[in-house]
Amino acid sequence: MSRRARTRAIFATVAVSAVLLLPASEAVAGGAQIASAGDGPVATKSGAIINWKSGFKLRVAKRIQPLAVCSVNCNVSGRGVLKGMGVKARFADSGAFPAGTLFGLLITIKGPLLKAMKAHPGKFKLVETLTATDPTTGAVDTISRAFRFKR
Repeated sequence: MSRRARTRAIFATVAVSAVLLLPASEAVAGGAQIASAGDGPVATKSGAIINWKSGFKLRVAKRIQPLAVCSVNCNVSGRGVLKGMGVKARFADSGAFPAGTLFGLLITIKGPLLKAMKAHPGKFKLVETLTATDPTTGAVDTISRAFRFKR
């Protein structure tokens, strides 16, 4: 198996085995529900319902979880793409979270992919888009960010 084919297989494994959109605290873990974007009112200012807590650069580690927080109780659906060295791994998930709780897409990276990311962090990036819906008003807010990696 060539090195490139092995890298593609590793990316596919990461995409399939990643644990997605888990709350940072165990108290909220049982309350996940499927959210819909809804046709209700749209938030007039991006970041009115949901905001990022993580910076623009993430540390390369076995578990990567950029964090966000909702200012009100919200239903969140998230999409992400891990790009690097010619391969894209896509993932998505959704859940319901109370106001003020930190959450995010949790990605677990193992083996040769982790070694490649540590050796060449500048060749990888993670692009995430989170869409939050306020269930009481129906307002929808979408935020997106591209995260780079540092050692």
